[in-house]
Amino acid sequence: MRIARLASALLTSGVLATGIVGTAVAQAPSDQVLVFIADALVPVEKFQSPKGCQKLPLGTHVVINDTGRAITLYASPDCSGLGVPLESGHGAHEIPALGSFKA
Repeated sequence: MRIARLASALLTSGVLATGIVGTAVAQAPSDQVLVFIADALVPVEKFQSPKGCQKLPLGTHVVINDTGRAITLYASPDCSGLGVPLESGHGAHEIPALGSFKA
């Protein structure tokens, strides 16, 4: 009886540990910025390994930072003026007009 409980506990902890490691790997940043445009017919735009100033597409609605580092959002198309930081793993609503981000 004790052996069965011990085996069950070890098996359960092994399954849990595998699940935790699998979750950590699945949540690693993909080094991209995802941009949702306000139209369901337009696919999500992906900026893979972005560097420097990147102009956002016209109609941008949501920006998601999945780079593993902070980026800065700007209202201007050339990353000028006051910027707003967006931490890794966070998203922000954007005004669907001209804007940009700097990675």
